[in-house]
Amino acid sequence: MASIRQVMVTGASGKLGGSLCPALLEHGYRVTAVDRRLPVGVEGVDEVEADVGDYEAIEQLVSKSDAVIHLASCKENREAFIPVSVQGTFNILDAAMKTRAPRRVILASGDAVNGIYFNRQPLPIHEQMPMVAYPGYYALSKVIEETLFTQYYHQAGVPTVVNRMSWIQAEDDILMHLTVAGEGFGVPVWSELMSERQRADFADGRDAAVALRHPDGTPMLRHVVAVEDCVQAFLLALETEGIEGETFQIAMVDPFDYPAAAAYAARKLDIDVVDLVDTVGQDFCCDTTKARYRLGYQPLHDIFSLIDSAVAFRKSGAARRERSGIKG
Repeated sequence: MASIRQVMVTGASGKLGGSLCPALLEHGYRVTAVDRRLPVGVEGVDEVEADVGDYEAIEQLVSKSDAVIHLASCKENREAFIPVSVQGTFNILDAAMKTRAPRRVILASGDAVNGIYFNRQPLPIHEQMPMVAYPGYYALSKVIEETLFTQYYHQAGVPTVVNRMSWIQAEDDILMHLTVAGEGFGVPVWSELMSERQRADFADGRDAAVALRHPDGTPMLRHVVAVEDCVQAFLLALETEGIEGETFQIAMVDPFDYPAAAAYAARKLDIDVVDLVDTVGQDFCCDTTKARYRLGYQPLHDIFSLIDSAVAFRKSGAARRERSGIKG
């Protein structure tokens, strides 16, 4: 929207914030990055160390902002759950209501609210489905944050938008997940699915890409999203008129097939493929139709181009960005 120039970003030093802040600058926005753990380290960004649980500090910052993008998250930190996800989200929305300064307040939510991987999903997940989260503080925090955003729109007219994203992949994250020698963030944990023989085979650090299947042998399907596509979605959420009160699913166009992804990654990395069976995980697909038609969202990455990008990142020798919060 033409009237938005000054954008406040909370949790700006995280995985998404590290890519979003420079993109906002490139699109002509002035950016105030709010974080209390790590510096954002982006030239041109006005960095402010503040706690989202501190209402006076947040109200002052919100009063000077044309838009607020709320990325700050508790992850699986029990001690941060109330001050960050509950009090912090409440403070941002209440300050927006009282000051009437922001013309758009955007939440970074996640498909955890839909119980992905853990809950059976016979149909593509869309925005009108009830939120039935999987266990954990992070998933619960997103349900509460979305509820607060929706109700502040309905009850007080705060111009909120929710971007509900799949698991965000940056740098070489997808290779870290797909391979047994990776950092092993996310679920499932490969060593827990391996036989004793397989654990012994890979104990020396030898790598392999994981072709994950269900007990009946069918490939497991999973939806993720590239950080570049998340950035696109947030820029569109700032610029698109008439979307207040709306929620958008943000993901690749299609979920990926683990055996197909493993075969491709194995060729790119010149490593083996190992077959593993998951008795818990459920296939899921996030329907991006609304985001594509209302926002004009056009994801650039499928699983193969995402793997290509991750391989290129490794070959570049670039260091992985230090991130606040938990791995993944």
